[in-house]
Amino acid sequence: MRTLRDFLKEINEKKLICFGTGLMAEEALRYEPIRQAVVCLVDNDVRKQGCEIELGGQFFPVIAPTELPAHLDENTVILLTSGHYRAMEKQLKGMEFSVQPEIYAFPELKVAYSAGSEEFFEERFLKECLKEYEVVLEQYHISGQERTELLQKKEAYIRGGNGVERPFVVPRIMIMPTTRCNMRCKGCSSLLPLFDKPCDIEIGQIVQDFELFFSGVDECIRITVGGEPFLYPNLKEILEYLLAQKKVLGIMLITNSTLLPKPEVLELLTNPKILVEISDYGHLEKMSRLIQVLEEKDIFFKVLTDQTWTDMGGVEYRGREAQELRFSYLNCDQSRVIKGFHNGKFHTCARSARMLSLGAYESERDYFDLKPEDTPEEIRDKLKEMFYSESADACNYCDLGTLPTKVIEAGVQMQGNLRKSKYTIVDRQEYEELKRLAKTRE
Repeated sequence: MRTLRDFLKEINEKKLICFGTGLMAEEALRYEPIRQAVVCLVDNDVRKQGCEIELGGQFFPVIAPTELPAHLDENTVILLTSGHYRAMEKQLKGMEFSVQPEIYAFPELKVAYSAGSEEFFEERFLKECLKEYEVVLEQYHISGQERTELLQKKEAYIRGGNGVERPFVVPRIMIMPTTRCNMRCKGCSSLLPLFDKPCDIEIGQIVQDFELFFSGVDECIRITVGGEPFLYPNLKEILEYLLAQKKVLGIMLITNSTLLPKPEVLELLTNPKILVEISDYGHLEKMSRLIQVLEEKDIFFKVLTDQTWTDMGGVEYRGREAQELRFSYLNCDQSRVIKGFHNGKFHTCARSARMLSLGAYESERDYFDLKPEDTPEEIRDKLKEMFYSESADACNYCDLGTLPTKVIEAGVQMQGNLRKSKYTIVDRQEYEELKRLAKTRE
């Protein structure tokens, strides 16, 4: 099974053509061996053909698929860099070439590693932990040489060595203290509109789950408080607990921008350990009010603008085979950084927790009970088994990790009861066209 690491080692003596010029191509071209080997890009979009596109800090010519034969020789490799890679592979097989090139799919190379391999650890632990740690350093306004040294120190710690057992450091988990939300969004990743009787988890249960979780890990870089956290009545207690917990370095609260935190919560948000992430769904008046309050308190926050969501689909059973489930799970962002606990159980992803609460599915491997009678060693073993898994039953009820993805508008209300502001800075279609033109040149 050829992995991305194998591919990067072998490509330096090859001539590489990338088929696809979108976000996946941009990701692939961040790897220097790929960037150095690429001679051109291919795209079915006639608007891009004949132009040069900037990816990975370089401009590359874009050709039509019909021009491929003129660029092929026995040393050419084609890398499919698109979520539509299966259709592209079929398209290429239907074309006649005098020289048959090797064809690889970037999405499949990315997940070809096995759970016990060093590559699995580096991709799903080390890399993700350092990405999360960079956000923490940003929260503390640490930059320059100090930032570089702290990242190097953190990497050395996570890698372990010198005959000592590697520490169990996880990048991020999510806790879900409530199923209440003041919005009812189409395509909600947390499935909140499906809860007929939304409720809060008792703060005692949450603290107990925290204690058990932290007994089994050496460090968790960041913790996300999901749902709509400003609706949870005991948010103050959660934040006080996490601020005092040395095993977690950063805390992120995700809010829909329409609610203000309580005064006692607002005071805690001033701690640099906390980041407030604001989703901009177009309710500009309400969001402006929240931003004004946060700015007055000098609270660290980010606004996610021009959001789109990946359509995860409903909770009906998909009937996928084992290999499809493996790809979906390893290709899914939630499987890496949105594991977490909910009401006494630790789950492989947030979707699993919500579906179990709804009674939509059951699994023998996607979650386990956080039992007070379990020793730290037993909890650690259960957590490791979950974090080192390669598949999940939840992927048979979700489309997040499948390709190609379906993109939907973020924050659209099911009942239309929360209207977007009537004004905006620039029309979204015009904005997308401006972005496209900025990345291409004749």
